[in-house]
Amino acid sequence: MNFTEKNVLVFDLEVAPYDFETQYDDSTKEYLLKYAYGDPDKEKEVIDSLVFNPFTSRIVAIACLDFNKYFAFKNLNENQNLSVAVKEKYGTVFVNNETDISQPSPKDYIDNVQYVYSDEPNLVKNFWALIRKYQYNHFVTFNGREFDCPFIMLRSLILEVKPSYNLMKGSDFTFKDYHTDLMKELTFNKHSPTGARRKFSLDFYCKMLGIKSPKSEGVAGDKVHELFENKQFQIIAEYCMGDVIATAELLWKFNNIINI
Repeated sequence: MNFTEKNVLVFDLEVAPYDFETQYDDSTKEYLLKYAYGDPDKEKEVIDSLVFNPFTSRIVAIACLDFNKYFAFKNLNENQNLSVAVKEKYGTVFVNNETDISQPSPKDYIDNVQYVYSDEPNLVKNFWALIRKYQYNHFVTFNGREFDCPFIMLRSLILEVKPSYNLMKGSDFTFKDYHTDLMKELTFNKHSPTGARRKFSLDFYCKMLGIKSPKSEGVAGDKVHELFENKQFQIIAEYCMGDVIATAELLWKFNNIINI
């Protein structure tokens, strides 16, 4: 696919669950634990799984990368005037700092990435405003059709924020017109438990294909909740951007070698 003819946005979410004990009343807790049948291990498994649902979890960061701007900057000849290029950001991370609004956003771009701190409703509004402003019409994710896209659409409903783009339009067979999900591309749209079409993590694919893994800095997705509770917002934001850059690099390699 010729992505230079489209306005391409690579994005990724980081989420954290609500506190089970304080968020829900007794009847809701009973409902959520209904199929654990009083088994403590199953109850823990159910509670841990709530992080993946937009009705029981919240967005703590959305990292966004303009695919074409990123590679235009990366591929600049060293002899060209980089001072011109660095004035235009290629990435933005919207960060949820609602647990400590006293922490301000970094004032300057860091490696051409802007960090914007706000509560979650404004985080979601800012994400949709970015899509509207730059008229993005193609989206790139890793497992986004199954997770990131439905999650942000439903969080928008819950927060009463109108989306500027329907990230779940079409069907699972037609969404490729506007969305490249690399999880599906690397399993040829139908993964299996074993064999050539087995699905792996982004970290694994990056390691096998010589791309810097987002986990290389020692942060992983299962640490995000703890980091959020400890108000380590910038660490979450940089980790999320690392995921997005890795996804962009993965697409670049895939598209230039086997996407024929």
